[in-house]
Parts: sequence; C-alpha cells; structure tokens
Amino acid sequence: MSDAERNRAAARRITFELFADGNLALMDELTTPDFVNHGQTPGVPEEQGRASLANAIARIRGAFPDFRYDLVHEVAEGDLVVHHLAARGTNTGPFAGGGPTGRPAKWREVHVMRFQAGRMAEQWGVVDRLGVLQQLGKRV
Repeated sequence: MSDAERNRAAARRITFELFADGNLALMDELTTPDFVNHGQTPGVPEEQGRASLANAIARIRGAFPDFRYDLVHEVAEGDLVVHHLAARGTNTGPFAGGGPTGRPAKWREVHVMRFQAGRMAEQWGVVDRLGVLQQLGKRV
C-alpha cells in the first residue's frame, strides 16, 4: 500500500469513525502525539493537541447527536488528504451559545489533513458555520 493510500484510509477512519461516530478511543491510533488543529472554531477557548480535536467532536456531537457525513470529494497526494464533506444533523443540544432548536441542518466542510507515518499530524478545516446558524434560526 502506498503512503497516499494509507493516508486516505486513515483520513476516512478519522472522518467517519473518530469524528462522525465519536469513537474517541481511536484518537491515539489515528493522530500523532503532537497533533496541531489549525481549524479552531472562533470564540472557542484555544486548546492544543488532541484535546482540541476531542473538544470539537464533543461539541458537534452534543449539539447534533444524529450527526453524519457524506464524502463528496477526496484528494490524496503525498502526505496530504483533502475531504470535501456534506454534513447533516438535528440540533437537539446546546450550540453556538444557545439552546437546542430541534431543527435539522445541512452544511459543507473542507478539511486538509497532513499525515506523518499514517497518522494525522495537522488539520485545517473550513466549515459553513453561517449556513448552519441561518438554518437553525439563530441571529447572526
């Protein structure tokens, strides 16, 4: 298996098993000890390393317990994997400083992941947060 194929397989496990399924037991297996999350949510206290990723997973899964991803596009080259994702869920928990709305939402995300020895070492993410807030009826 080439490095790009190994990284692609790890990226899918991160997207679907670690993040969408919330299986935090996979964190050490799929990320490096010095993991850097460059995709922090504005206004969320800055955390470093794996804790930042665990916090992001807990926040989204707490707000959208039925959270799911569909993989729209995937590009793997060298030590990078890019995922373009379609996300969806129903807001039944606290989100963006407010209570649950009970409303469904759909949004897009793009994540660039850099791998080192088959584990994610860095991540940059762009999420359509404005679109989510608008669908939930939040004032922006």
